[in-house]
Amino acid sequence: MAPDRTAVERLLDFSTPSILNGLKRLGCHPSQLDSLDRNVVGCISPALGRRVGFAATRKVATRRDGPPSSGPPGRSAPMDRHILEVPEPRFLVAQNVGDWTGPVCIWGEVAASLLTALGCTAGVTNGPVRDIDEMEAIGFQTFANGPGVGGGFVDVLEVGEPVTVGGVTVASGDLLHGDRHGVVKVPLHLVDELPDAIRAHEEVEARVIGVCRSADFSLEAYAAAWTSGPG
Repeated sequence: MAPDRTAVERLLDFSTPSILNGLKRLGCHPSQLDSLDRNVVGCISPALGRRVGFAATRKVATRRDGPPSSGPPGRSAPMDRHILEVPEPRFLVAQNVGDWTGPVCIWGEVAASLLTALGCTAGVTNGPVRDIDEMEAIGFQTFANGPGVGGGFVDVLEVGEPVTVGGVTVASGDLLHGDRHGVVKVPLHLVDELPDAIRAHEEVEARVIGVCRSADFSLEAYAAAWTSGPG
């Protein structure tokens, strides 16, 4: 069962690195932290800030050769309807299994407008995207392999099945959190505990930083700051 929307959106109070800190404090080993490879997926519009959402997955293939993709855009309704089956807020997560390092963009202004209408606050893909200014103007955040000019075909192969983007496997309904630093998958069963865990970690960091900035700084005080107090 998915956590309620209020609990999910509470995570917007924190940066994505802070989410990771909280997960570690709750017992997740670094090897268990599912953060997308920054060499594959990066934040396209840092000024739009943080996003959190449940994944709606799609597997696509881009190409420049061969016949056009079948059917006009209006016939995409069945694949887009899957997005509405996922709780809000939503992320579209699209894995490009075609030439993902090539020039063909996964989406731009038109697709972002549709995704926004479908309750998606962001999209994640391993391919390029375009119309960056226009997507920023409507507030659609994108995490992608970078900007591109487009010019080709996008074939939808699967909808609603697990995909792998940036080395992380994402299933529909998984929870993602992203900001200018990148994207991480958040275990659903830890959502309610995360805010308190993050704040406890921040108390420790604040104490340590205070020692570092103090006129009475010493390495002994620095070491003690990591272990003293309720944090």
